[in-house]
Amino acid sequence: MARFLIVSASVGSGHARAAQALQAWIARDEPDAAVQHVDILSFTGAAYRKAYTASYLQLARRAPALWGYLYDLGDRKAPRFKPPRIVRAFDKLEFARFRQFVGEFAPDCLLCTHFLPVQVLASSRRKTWAKFSIGLVVTDFYAHSFWAQPAADRIFLPNEECLEELADRGLERGALSVTGIPVLPQFALTVPAQSARAKLGLGAGPVVLAMGGGWGGGGLEGVARDILTAGDATVMAVAGRDKGTLAALEKIKDSRLHAVGFVENIDEFMAAADVCVTKSGGLTTAECLALGLPMLIPSPIPGQEERNADYASEAGAALQARSPASLRMKLRSILGDGALRARMREAAKAAGRPLAGREIVMQAGALTPQC
Repeated sequence: MARFLIVSASVGSGHARAAQALQAWIARDEPDAAVQHVDILSFTGAAYRKAYTASYLQLARRAPALWGYLYDLGDRKAPRFKPPRIVRAFDKLEFARFRQFVGEFAPDCLLCTHFLPVQVLASSRRKTWAKFSIGLVVTDFYAHSFWAQPAADRIFLPNEECLEELADRGLERGALSVTGIPVLPQFALTVPAQSARAKLGLGAGPVVLAMGGGWGGGGLEGVARDILTAGDATVMAVAGRDKGTLAALEKIKDSRLHAVGFVENIDEFMAAADVCVTKSGGLTTAECLALGLPMLIPSPIPGQEERNADYASEAGAALQARSPASLRMKLRSILGDGALRARMREAAKAAGRPLAGREIVMQAGALTPQC
């Protein structure tokens, strides 16, 4: 029986969502396999966990320009098989519980949806307890240098451009696979918009889905107000886990607005929509593309979200809006031009890879004889 250990990191929601997708595909296609998903930061001390998580979330929200600068600065670093000695010494202490857990679980295949576990285990690859294969799953549409991890046996990439980027950084092409970003199996299903709308209690007419990502925020209240003033459309606003944003949305007195918090059936919301006004996180973008849903992206955060927005825009599946006026104008264009909307849908479907999770699991399972 194959043993899969999936490791994510709770930095934003996308890494965990990709891990959940892989776990769902394994359960679907490899029902006899043993599989467990863990967050590597849950094995660390509270201070380290808070600092590591907050370093991204707080900068992205409060100082996006600074985050963009640091993101670009970090992208210039060359890949290392081993971190510096002082870092290895610190990690040996901070991640001791994680190493012990991995050794006790004894996986055949380790699948990582964040680069941190690969960095931590790089110096242990020759240990007898670490004779498992490591697959690294890139969860954005740009391969930042953080993802250039030579210790991984296989790196699963969203597109050919990422393959060229990592190959140019010195990684072996034979270790790079273009599979797409894994999404849950339900995103591979075709659900008619009418059926999805009926299930959600929506009527006829244009439907706009507005999202701020799994962790909410992203100025969703202002975006919802702009959508409502842009035209006569039903607006489904998903605030994620941000209770403050949900409360602000619920204060908007407009019968066209349907505000909810975190939902498990976001695929049904997407299937019901004509367009999604959203942050361009890697998983959100991959899910929209998988379902052929046009995107309108307001002021993407510098760094990975800006790169994701550029990818979707270049593919013809998205438009970007740098101001409220631009958002209203472009939204009216998408909703009022059926031909444009159809072209964006087809472009999204062409770029989408709804079966990426299944392909990753198949390739990861072939990396070792045990699997």
